[in-house]
Amino acid sequence: MNDAQKVVFLHGLGETRDVWNPVIKQLPQTECIALEVLRTKPPPPCWSLKDVCAQIAESLTEPVHLVGLSLGAVIALNIALTHPGKVSSLFVSAPQAKPPKMLMNLQKTLMRVLPTKWVCPPQLSKPELLSVLDSLKDLDLTSQLPALSMPVTVVCGSKDKANLPAAHKISSIIPTAHLEVIQGAGHQWHATHPQLFTGYLTKHLTR
Repeated sequence: MNDAQKVVFLHGLGETRDVWNPVIKQLPQTECIALEVLRTKPPPPCWSLKDVCAQIAESLTEPVHLVGLSLGAVIALNIALTHPGKVSSLFVSAPQAKPPKMLMNLQKTLMRVLPTKWVCPPQLSKPELLSVLDSLKDLDLTSQLPALSMPVTVVCGSKDKANLPAAHKISSIIPTAHLEVIQGAGHQWHATHPQLFTGYLTKHLTR
């Protein structure tokens, strides 16, 4: 790494920051911080992407490498757009810039019918989880993404069919972006294949 020496990890929906522990353990020479993204202080009535991004950006005292998966990738992209001076580079897995309505509706349906213990991390109730999805329903970062100028690596598992089209599109409209499709990997490959994830991240950080 040439400029920033700090890597900040942003987890996905239904996860906690602890999901990054196996990845962070493989980066002993790097200063790593994993943040909770599903709570804001003080907690508002509803989860807000704008509020979460503003609070995370405010907490960054120096430019960092942002690493995000799924919801965390959306947050990372948004912070890079609204606070570009805080972001040295982006490593985003399964990102969305304009979540498909069909995908969002399917997620909400599953969240409603599945048991809370299956879909909600310990710190979140099902209504709070649904409010996160509601906050993203009108999101559209597409027209803003060409303005990004920091190094960007977009990654997505080859089995993550729901997010592959967005990964291809996002990487094509960010001038500095590089796409890696991870063969045989699914959506949560950071958890199932942490060593593989770390390998691609390390390659990004040294690129």
